[in-house]
Amino acid sequence: MKGKTVAEKIFSNASGKDVMAGDYVWASPDLIYIHDVLGPLTISSLNRMGVARPAFRGKTIFVFDHIFPPKDSASANNILLMKKFASGLDIETIREGDGIEHTLLVEKGIIRPGMFVIGSDSHTVTAGGVGAMGVGMGSTDIAATLALGQNWFMVPESMRIILDGELRKHISGKDIILEILRIVGADGANYRSMEFSGPALKHIGVDKRLAISNMTVEGGAKCGIVVPDEMVEKHYKAMGIDPELVLPDAGAKYESEIRLELSDLTPKISMPYSPANVHELKDAIGTRIDVAYLGNCANGTIGDLREAAEILKGREVSAKTKLFIVPATRKIFQQALAEGIIKIFSDAGAIIAPSTCGACAGLHMGVLGKGETAITNTNRNFRGRMGDPDSRVFLANSYVVAASAVCGEIVDPEESV
Repeated sequence: MKGKTVAEKIFSNASGKDVMAGDYVWASPDLIYIHDVLGPLTISSLNRMGVARPAFRGKTIFVFDHIFPPKDSASANNILLMKKFASGLDIETIREGDGIEHTLLVEKGIIRPGMFVIGSDSHTVTAGGVGAMGVGMGSTDIAATLALGQNWFMVPESMRIILDGELRKHISGKDIILEILRIVGADGANYRSMEFSGPALKHIGVDKRLAISNMTVEGGAKCGIVVPDEMVEKHYKAMGIDPELVLPDAGAKYESEIRLELSDLTPKISMPYSPANVHELKDAIGTRIDVAYLGNCANGTIGDLREAAEILKGREVSAKTKLFIVPATRKIFQQALAEGIIKIFSDAGAIIAPSTCGACAGLHMGVLGKGETAITNTNRNFRGRMGDPDSRVFLANSYVVAASAVCGEIVDPEESV
């Protein structure tokens, strides 16, 4: 039997067949989750298909995070519509305000290693941080999967990314994935599985792994999977869950290989208007910023908040800059509150928001105006992504965002704070 990658193994399990890269399969996911923007469109598609009761028998979850708290009656009505639809079916709804879907479902132990997960959002790839396969789909494909109980896929080829060494201070998982995007570009991983492994993983916590997987889609990847290990196993056992780790075989075939020495990694920054437009941080030093935005599905973890608090403690946000802090989940907010981190943020003059996709997707709560420039640890900086088409967004790690908020311009935290 040929050796398999993690993606090949998960698709073999989901299809009930022995499959390899390039095979077309019908596969049934373990979990489908849908947010409040595409939820109504999914329901509309099901209605047009004449589907009163979906055939899908796995777990389906509705999460209200994109426009929550609702900014207007239309967004409030979308949530009411989804709740009404779910009440007559076996669909779970997550309490509003509990958090942003990708982080929240890992936190709750709903997403687990080895699972095949479909979500109505491109950043469903975040599930790969714990060794699951997360695939984003649009509302029509989600509706078809619910209606049929399965959908067709091509098993992706895999890129092997080996991580060596250990990260230096003020360097994070964000810098790892930005460096990978610098290497592969915006489409260099089209329909591939990015599979991360290597000795460095023993130094990289779950928070940073989620950040790595979250942005693999910005290189065109179908999914981004960090090979699970003892750290992931320990993470789930702490929740009373005994996870089944899906690991690659020694003889697995990879389409390409990248090797990254983390001890040599320098701070990176993604410049407008593509996440893959990655440069050395030094190339952007001195750029004036109007907004600093910290926290989202990629980097709103307790680890990110601790990094920001390390910089902000005893300091104030520049009078020229607004700093928005968005913990990814209610539990993360509560943990930050217990550790005194929220007080540090408040004392520094930050604006602390509830868990929401909000301004990251240009929806509400901190969107950018004409001519404004932001630095953020979120995941996209397309033109108009966070607001006005004439605004600019730079992407960097949490240390850089916090330090830049203090200085009112993009800075290197090692040199400026």
